[in-house]
Amino acid sequence: MDRTGLIDGAHDAIILTDAQGNITYWNQGACRTYGWEKNEALGQQMHALLHTELSGGADNLESSLKEQSHWEGELEQVRRNGERIIVASRWTTEAENAASPRLQINTDITARRREESALRESEGRHRRFVMENFTGTLSIGADGRIATCNPAFVQIFGFGSIEEATTGNFLELLRSRKDGVELLEMVRQHGIVERHELEMSQRDGDPVYVVARLVGSFTEGELMGLQVYLFNDTKRKRLEQQLIQTQKMEGLGTLAGGIAHDFNNILAIILGYTNRLETLRAKPSEVPGAIKVIKDAVDRGAALVQQLLTSARQTEARFSSLDLNALVRELEKMLQATFPKMIDFELHLHPNLPVITADRSQIHQVLLNLTVNARDAMPNGGTLTLETSMTPGTELTEFFSGAGSQNYACVKVRDTGTGMTRQVKSHIFEPFFTTKERGKGTGLGLSVVYGVVNNHRGFVQVESEPGAGTTFMVYLPFEHFMAESGAGAARKIQRRSNAPQTILLVEDEEMLRELGKTILEGEGYRVLAAKDGMEAVELFEANRDDIGLVVCDLGLPRLGGREAFLKMKESRPSVRAIVASGYLEPSIRSELLKAGVIDTIQKPYDFSYLLEKIRSAIGPDEVADDHPELF
Repeated sequence: MDRTGLIDGAHDAIILTDAQGNITYWNQGACRTYGWEKNEALGQQMHALLHTELSGGADNLESSLKEQSHWEGELEQVRRNGERIIVASRWTTEAENAASPRLQINTDITARRREESALRESEGRHRRFVMENFTGTLSIGADGRIATCNPAFVQIFGFGSIEEATTGNFLELLRSRKDGVELLEMVRQHGIVERHELEMSQRDGDPVYVVARLVGSFTEGELMGLQVYLFNDTKRKRLEQQLIQTQKMEGLGTLAGGIAHDFNNILAIILGYTNRLETLRAKPSEVPGAIKVIKDAVDRGAALVQQLLTSARQTEARFSSLDLNALVRELEKMLQATFPKMIDFELHLHPNLPVITADRSQIHQVLLNLTVNARDAMPNGGTLTLETSMTPGTELTEFFSGAGSQNYACVKVRDTGTGMTRQVKSHIFEPFFTTKERGKGTGLGLSVVYGVVNNHRGFVQVESEPGAGTTFMVYLPFEHFMAESGAGAARKIQRRSNAPQTILLVEDEEMLRELGKTILEGEGYRVLAAKDGMEAVELFEANRDDIGLVVCDLGLPRLGGREAFLKMKESRPSVRAIVASGYLEPSIRSELLKAGVIDTIQKPYDFSYLLEKIRSAIGPDEVADDHPELF
């Protein structure tokens, strides 16, 4: 084969053009590369035929040929079928001869460039997966000090480098130090903690929500270190929070409607029977009955408020040792006497169920609400089963990420009633959601159940199918950390002999203030009345030696009840006060008692109950009475 045949059969595209770029030679390699036959290509202007892209790295092609007689680079061109390709191109011409022909050899590198691009994209995805906010891995000591970590951990928590991150402590990134102590204890007990949700902080304080997996490393039973895997769940958590906020706003309408309906009924009863009292002057025998109806309506309103506060986890719990089996037996005995006779009862109690630490009245309320719902689900009769058992905490971690106790007491309430659809089941714990007819339920029962159980660091689970009955499972931990203030502790209220019998009554509601003054004066007390915090302080300053007790509302104009009391305490450290409020969070109550308030009372209160507290504080006898804390 002669030299011309070798060039013509070469794999690369070999093209010769004149000085104006017209094609004068076109080999078989060019035919294969571009799809144009020789007779079609010869005489054509090359750049026009191949749609050569002369920007980017090819913009200096002409100047390089004139100055150096040579050019190498990559060109983007187009095949006959319209496919865009990339070629590695080498151009040569005679030096100092502008009219000389130009030789170019082009190699199709399109496939290679695509592979390189795909590889770069894959590497980029991998780099983003490791470097960006996904999974952080780290090794820490038993004290939380970070030994090693990956770049993703650095990125998630906003450190400048791995070196900086390894000078820190993992436990200090948790929003609560208590969470870290409990987390380490869980690893010591179980070895591995799976799918545990944590709220943490970046170095600059911004919140980070992660799902953690922790694996302990032990030597002779002692925890030496942990391998921690953190999946950054912040975006999903924020979307979830936005959704929850949206649901809350939607629920406000339902909540407002439920409150308005029930309270309007209560107010209508009070107003109606108040008007009726005016017409009963000629029938004094009927007055006590009307008064009782009014009092019952007030109690009903107070109970509704209490249910609302309980469902919102704002009521105080009195924790003490509780025998669940005894409580269930007592409840079953009561239900047997009050439920319809066509409902049969079955009792299955764990023979060795340990006691738990809980609020007896609240747990009783939980079980009562569940059993009443069970009764209502069986209008034609059926079987109601009450069962107690023990459940390992490891069995609950699959359903509840916060299940940190080793064992839980379980109370099951099972009925053979109508059951629930999946849609109804998804709403049952919402306040004021009810499937009962108007007037036959507030829709607060299961909301209260959820709030109480959650406040006991427990969980509620429900199984139900239409026509197949319903089973509620209430899980309560055997270990419950009581408040440092001492749940169930006794507080001594000393009655002071010869204490001044003057009471400073501070109440911004005029009618209630006048009523209180009348009742207290009727009991023989001298009463000074103030309508706001500032007036109360002024009256106290002027009569500090005469005032034996202050009865003060918490929410007052001008100066709040807490602030008014503290000012009185500055004036006379021995001042004694009872604080009243319609809404008193446990933390605020604890603060008041620590500040020196001798007791609190929930509004609306029965004045006979208030009088008992007043007599305990400034009665004639020097006796110490036990008065349970309501923490």
